[in-house]
Amino acid sequence: MKLGSGGFELSLVVPTYNEREHIRDTVLRMLGNLKKEGVGAELVFVDDSKDGTEQVLDELAREHGSMRVIHRVNARGVGSAIRGGIEAASGKYVVVFMADAPDDIRYVPSILARLREGYHLVHTSRFMKGCVVVGYPLMKTIGNRLVNLGVRVLFLRPDLRDFTSLFKGFDREAVMKLGLEAGEFDVGIEIALKSIRKGYRVVEVPVSWYERSSGKSKLKLSKQGPVFIRRILKIFFMYW
Repeated sequence: MKLGSGGFELSLVVPTYNEREHIRDTVLRMLGNLKKEGVGAELVFVDDSKDGTEQVLDELAREHGSMRVIHRVNARGVGSAIRGGIEAASGKYVVVFMADAPDDIRYVPSILARLREGYHLVHTSRFMKGCVVVGYPLMKTIGNRLVNLGVRVLFLRPDLRDFTSLFKGFDREAVMKLGLEAGEFDVGIEIALKSIRKGYRVVEVPVSWYERSSGKSKLKLSKQGPVFIRRILKIFFMYW
């Protein structure tokens, strides 16, 4: 087992923004599932909240030594939060996990297993055979499939189906070399496409996805759609 600079093999980077109503339950569920699965990990929360989420996270961090909280002032954007979390992480490997927990943390061991095999990036896919997707809005489904189809064709990777998911695992040092720029939800596709262009070893694993049980999703299709398209085209022509 290879450890990062902080003595952890794995860091989970979790961006948070105004999640006070359910963040405690989310964190405790994460910790419980990681313990059950036998995965020791550092949890790095990058928080931009103004609704009291920050106080709840600080309280939990005092109770759990494997948890760190980074508070950002006058900073916004899930992409910039994830980038900051990657920089701060001390593990050899990083898995990005969303605070509203639409993804299932029980898949972390399978992601970690592929990273240990030498893959630089492990995609999770909600659209492989055997996946369960519950509550994913129809318009988002259509938009998602169209974007991913276009990317598969442009980047000649028909074996990959879900570039846009933020639930990814990767070798931290390898991703630090990508020069990430994205400030919004397009950071996931930036990590994926730049990794492919760099010639990194990339693999995809199936996961199930469940609509969040409380609160509202921060991803707005009308806003993020054009952001995704601009990011895809920029990377495509950058490496042409």
